[in-house]
Amino acid sequence: MSDEPVDRVLVVTAHPDDAEFHFGATIAAFVAGGADVSYLVCSDGAQGGDAEVRAREQRAAAAVLGVRAVAFLGRRDGRLEPDLALRRDIALHVRRERPTLVLTHYPRRVLDLPVEASHPDHVAVGEATLAALYPDAGNARAFPDVPDAPPPHQVAEVWVPGYERPDHHVDATAHVDRKLAAIRCHRSQIGAAVPAWVLEWMRLAGKQPGHEFAEAFRRIRLT
Repeated sequence: MSDEPVDRVLVVTAHPDDAEFHFGATIAAFVAGGADVSYLVCSDGAQGGDAEVRAREQRAAAAVLGVRAVAFLGRRDGRLEPDLALRRDIALHVRRERPTLVLTHYPRRVLDLPVEASHPDHVAVGEATLAALYPDAGNARAFPDVPDAPPPHQVAEVWVPGYERPDHHVDATAHVDRKLAAIRCHRSQIGAAVPAWVLEWMRLAGKQPGHEFAEAFRRIRLT
């Protein structure tokens, strides 16, 4: 899992269902280890269906994994930009939640993977989250115009998907079933069956470290 104790994890994603597809087994592993896990979903998911339905599905999937809370920024799906407003909202949420670790999207396009891995909303949220974590969340002088802003908080580490040069693998073998159950909650997106590529990618990620299934990450230390 991690070299250091992780007691609070925040997962920042663009859409409902991103957390489960990208990080579901890792989230389940953190919860099983006693960590407090929460979500921040930046868009309303309306490009993929009814926003209220997608929010209900996201809450149900989070509950399957043992996630404590799900917050939604409600921004327009398909229109996310790594602008100062999004950075501010993420940074303020980080200050409120005060996580040790953040999981989020890869912050740039990767041309050697299928194009959906670099959805523009994913790239925008990855970049906005990294900027929100450093310098915004830990800088008392950031966003001085926000009344009653929470005190600064410096996150120790952020993990992004290991699309390029992964340096950390989480053994997902014991948590595959829970991840798949959580993904099935997103019925409006997948119908009745989990896409075959989910297990294929997890098997591929597991080859290097010698696990049956894994989730691969690139770790970025902030402290």
